[in-house]
Amino acid sequence: MKNTVLFLVMAFLFVSCMEEDNWLKDNMKETGNSYPNISDFEIIDKKDEYQEGETVQMDLLFWSEDPVKEIVLKDSVVSQSSQQVYGKWGYEEASFSEASQTDSLRIAYTIPTVPNDTTEINLEVQVVNENGLTMNNVDTDNFAAGPIDITVIK
Repeated sequence: MKNTVLFLVMAFLFVSCMEEDNWLKDNMKETGNSYPNISDFEIIDKKDEYQEGETVQMDLLFWSEDPVKEIVLKDSVVSQSSQQVYGKWGYEEASFSEASQTDSLRIAYTIPTVPNDTTEINLEVQVVNENGLTMNNVDTDNFAAGPIDITVIK
């Protein structure tokens, strides 16, 4: 009986020292690449309604540990729902903001002709790294950089 108890205690100690399977660790490959981060994307002097042809000034605050390839602004008229590229900017067009300690890009968006008397336009900005990883203001985890919708009155 004494040998049986000793055997069970020893078996328990050996089993408790075994390393557990870690699926994530076993299946993850570290590349060293990182996603860009969008800190804020907002309209400067935001209004409730805009007119066709009016220019809207926006400020994008972002940073990245890896080199940035480009910044892309896409727009879509809600009733048409197809997103199109409005413009692209290189990283060199951004400047460093001492106040926020991020890179800052001022974007001027001219409101296009809209199909209806009152139309919503969705704006999405995307930061693209040279490593291929991207982040946009809709998918970022930062609540300050959420979707931007503009109401246009004809």
